Amino acid sequence: MDVGLLLWWWMLPALLIVGGVVGVLAVVRRRRAERGKPVAHMDRLTALPRYRAAFARYRAWTALGLVVLIVGGVGTAFIAARPAAVNANQNDDYKRDILLCLDVSGSMVDVDAEILGVFQQIAQGLDGERIGMRIFDASSVMAFPLTSDYDYIVEQLGRYQRAFQGTLGPDEQFSYAAGTANGNGASLVGDGLASCALDFADTDDTDRPRSIILATDNMVNGQQIFSLEQAGQLAIDNDVRVYAINPFDWGGDPVSAQLQNVAETTGGAYFALDFADTVANIVERVNAIEAGYIETPPEVQIVDRPGPLLPILMVLVIGICLVAWRVRL
Repeated sequence: MDVGLLLWWWMLPALLIVGGVVGVLAVVRRRRAERGKPVAHMDRLTALPRYRAAFARYRAWTALGLVVLIVGGVGTAFIAARPAAVNANQNDDYKRDILLCLDVSGSMVDVDAEILGVFQQIAQGLDGERIGMRIFDASSVMAFPLTSDYDYIVEQLGRYQRAFQGTLGPDEQFSYAAGTANGNGASLVGDGLASCALDFADTDDTDRPRSIILATDNMVNGQQIFSLEQAGQLAIDNDVRVYAINPFDWGGDPVSAQLQNVAETTGGAYFALDFADTVANIVERVNAIEAGYIETPPEVQIVDRPGPLLPILMVLVIGICLVAWRVRL
């Protein structure tokens, strides 16, 4: 929606007043200049037909110049007042929230760099979604919160990947497992998934479809607060779909079957780690979910819109110059 206005509206009356004062002073000065010395028998000169014709042309050109000058002055005043339009765009959109949930326990360390590569490919295959990541072992830590800053997402995923690969630069002081050993056991998958599901419980964006991409081998070692099934129920309670990636799928073993059952119960899916199909399948599944309608605050823009005033003013300036040249002749 465009709304027209003058940003510096006070310039309009100010310039018109200044123009009026200048005009009055010019008239007074001209009248004083016309009081020159008297000349005898001027009536004979002014009665000549050629004089009358020349004087009539002079007055016509002078009147035309005055009109052009007044119109140009008004146009200048309007341009100086900055005619503009306020444009309010409602950037409504349809978006999803995706939380990457990564098991960083000892049994996963050798494949986590590959999984982070999968996460990067998944992020590159999505458009506009908010993405965050949580890592877990005996306890869980938020690696980075939900954000739509894809440069930041790629930077963080790359940093974790380099940490797992042992290729961090000399200036990068970073531990991928910091904060994940504060618990009784290791690879507590139920607690890790529960913490990811509860991250969505703390958000008010209920209109955004929610997904968790869980990468784990489901090899639990220790006492969990939440079982995997209970964590899956938390995901269901918070309207979250779980997409599980198992890098050690032995085919039909109880551990893999349990992880697959929980993921599919939430409305998600289960994948073995296969670079040829996993990324494409997850992106396809996520994009297939109807995105939520998000009403964002309107974006207000103020844009200068002089319209045709500038070219008209240029023509008037040229016209004033021509009239002044013609009057002097």
